[in-house]
Amino acid sequence: MLVSIVDFNQIMPLVNASGINYSSRYDSIRQVRKKILSAQIVQPYELPSDVVSMNSVVTLRPVDAALAHSIQLVYPTFENVRENRISIFSALGVTIFLGKIGEELTYTNWRGTHRVQILDIPFQPEANSNYVPMRSYE
Repeated sequence: MLVSIVDFNQIMPLVNASGINYSSRYDSIRQVRKKILSAQIVQPYELPSDVVSMNSVVTLRPVDAALAHSIQLVYPTFENVRENRISIFSALGVTIFLGKIGEELTYTNWRGTHRVQILDIPFQPEANSNYVPMRSYE
């Protein structure tokens, strides 16, 4: 598993400070921490374009359905489900973070257990040389 240094440096302060702001998402935050600490850190230009990074637009399909949909993986402050912006601290967000095109992934939320497949990543910041750290992510 690979993570860009930009994503690592922006996510870790959120994870470390998350107990106060996002206590309802403790399990997802713990999963993000585990995933990011086990990943190999690379420069943004070294991240393959088939890996889901922060601010990526990802096309997903539930394994048991034919209809696909696209979401954007965002920092918690920018989450807006109506606009298909999903927080990295959500069950789906942590599941797809660092996933690759073609992978089938399982996540559990309040509605039960779900399997999705990553079909495409139409936009990945690193693939577009658009990996300048955000000014505010809290």
